Amino acid sequence: MKIEIVIPVFNEEENINLVYEKIVTTFNEIPNHEFLINFINDNSTDNTWNLIKQLNSKDNKVKGTKLSRNFGHQAAIDAGISMFDSDALILMDGDLQDDPKYILDFVREWENGSKIILAKRVVRKENLFRKIIFKIFFKIQKTVSDIDIPENVGHFSLLDKEVVETLKKFPEKVKYFNGLRSYLGYPTSFVDVVKNKREYGKTKMSFFKLFKLGLNGIFGFSTVPLTAIGVVGFLIAIFSFVVTIYSLYVKYTTGNSILGWDFGLSSIYFLSGIQLLALSVLGKYIGIVFIETKSRPMYFIEEKLD
Repeated sequence: MKIEIVIPVFNEEENINLVYEKIVTTFNEIPNHEFLINFINDNSTDNTWNLIKQLNSKDNKVKGTKLSRNFGHQAAIDAGISMFDSDALILMDGDLQDDPKYILDFVREWENGSKIILAKRVVRKENLFRKIIFKIFFKIQKTVSDIDIPENVGHFSLLDKEVVETLKKFPEKVKYFNGLRSYLGYPTSFVDVVKNKREYGKTKMSFFKLFKLGLNGIFGFSTVPLTAIGVVGFLIAIFSFVVTIYSLYVKYTTGNSILGWDFGLSSIYFLSGIQLLALSVLGKYIGIVFIETKSRPMYFIEEKLD
């Protein structure tokens, strides 16, 4: 059986060789399976591509794909999936936060019949802020999603060929692979892992990029935000009606006004904020429709190493 490892990389010159060595060491313990590594270079600006070329020249099990510009993490994953032609696919990042040693457990679960094997992060060796942000995001995602997307699970996973071939059929351009993977519904198992702290270099996933990816994950698999707009609007309308009736009653029975100009001004600011939030939610859905309608390719390949 041949297992292909797809690794999207962007400015990872400090980690390329180390990732390769650790993967080779791991597969030396799995002699009954062949392996192939496909580094998807998301148009790095450092020496990453030259290092991939060097590995390719000395080991025919290493392939490389260079995208014409930086299209983003999800596009790089999609490029790797589109070129997949093996019996199983392993997705992992190239910063060594995904430890290749867990591949042994992935393969064991795959041999036992699981079609999807996910790395469940039981420990995250990251700063407190990122831990809190991820915890909040996973809770929100699980609450609002129309499907069950597991918590504390990232892209590090093994997918059977049947799963990958099904993923290739999804035509959408705004992709959130963690959600699509769960949407399929294939037999899934988990491997408990420790998400390592990055050893070399700085993280390439800024807070803004994580936020954007998180929004795609929520809006791509839920209509709850749209429902919430209607519910909030209805509650505000009911509240306004009750307050109006009560203020009129007080005015005509006592001659006093219960609401002053400060309440009116505060109400205007509050409702303006609600309207802008609602427009932002609607705009996000419309933006996704706009991107899908244009149907532009997610990426372009500049160079390939076979």
